[in-house]
Amino acid sequence: MGKKNRSVDRRLTAVKAPPLHDQIEVCLFGPGYGECILLHVGNGNWVIIDSCLNAESHPAATAYLHGLGLDPAGVVRFVVATHWHDDHIRGLGKLIEICDKATFCCASALCKNEFLTAVGAMASGHVSTAGSGMQEFYKVLSLLAERSSVPKFALANRLIFDEGGCKIWSLSPSDEEFTAFLQEIGGLLPKKHETKRRISALTPNEVAVVLLVKIDDLAILLGADLESPGWLKILDANERPNYKASVFKIPHHGSQDAHEERVWNEMLYSTPIATLTPWQRGGKRLPTRGDIKRILSFTPRAYTTASHSIYTRKPVRRRSSEVESMIKETGVKFRRIRPSSGIIRLRKKRSSRNGWDVQLLGSACKLADSS
Repeated sequence: MGKKNRSVDRRLTAVKAPPLHDQIEVCLFGPGYGECILLHVGNGNWVIIDSCLNAESHPAATAYLHGLGLDPAGVVRFVVATHWHDDHIRGLGKLIEICDKATFCCASALCKNEFLTAVGAMASGHVSTAGSGMQEFYKVLSLLAERSSVPKFALANRLIFDEGGCKIWSLSPSDEEFTAFLQEIGGLLPKKHETKRRISALTPNEVAVVLLVKIDDLAILLGADLESPGWLKILDANERPNYKASVFKIPHHGSQDAHEERVWNEMLYSTPIATLTPWQRGGKRLPTRGDIKRILSFTPRAYTTASHSIYTRKPVRRRSSEVESMIKETGVKFRRIRPSSGIIRLRKKRSSRNGWDVQLLGSACKLADSS
């Protein structure tokens, strides 16, 4: 075997090797529409935040753990759904089904359709709201009800996980968002001789769960899709755990509407490692070139799970009826191939003063090289 082949084998072995018990690992998965975060918090214990599917339509996090030779059912301790947008919860029902011993956590404040779906799930009723996001939500809550398992609800500045030297706080949604949720649900109930009030409907991004992970002296800030008004409430909260993070999962795919400069100045160390997943749907995509330039002005150590070029599809040319007929006669079937997922993987020994080891797998790349 040549030197080149041996070098490739060593790299593949390193990629497939699970972290040591005293290593922290942060993985961000992103296939271009969807994202998931997987944390090794030490001693063989894992935490999953959100869910997306890999190219084979399996939950990316559990497929990755299987690839490391680990059984997700035995090692995943905690699962968090930051909010119920389709691009954050694809395959979440299957993930919860697999990780049947893990505690499940989600936002305390829901949107109207989410609340109605939750009521249906708990009553074993039919899911009436459309959309894959609500179907996943229904499946998760139905599974929990079957197990008589009560989900943990995230509120601003609540300690939601404390195990083996790892603490995780939810920093949102705020009391204001929770109150707005109660008002919105209250607006569904007609009152006698009272004019129905018009309540401004919440959006999933308004009640998204931002997480602060603290392991020994390290802090990691995971921004979900929270937009700027929510960040201002976090920044102004006196009860917020006051730890600066060296790793930042940028919120809402780097969009300007989720940017708040004070987060970079007050909640992060200078030039942190910043990661994000791109988003593309209906000809629109995030981050924009302007977003990329803005992020790189705060840190050169920024990474994305895929470059824009991978997800730029040329319009599909319509074949003539004669060609379509010939193809049908031959029995040939065509299907669109989904680009491979990218993974940004960070590893660091808990006791080491060295920096993070950054590995870019699949389509992942430096943000500066992505446009």
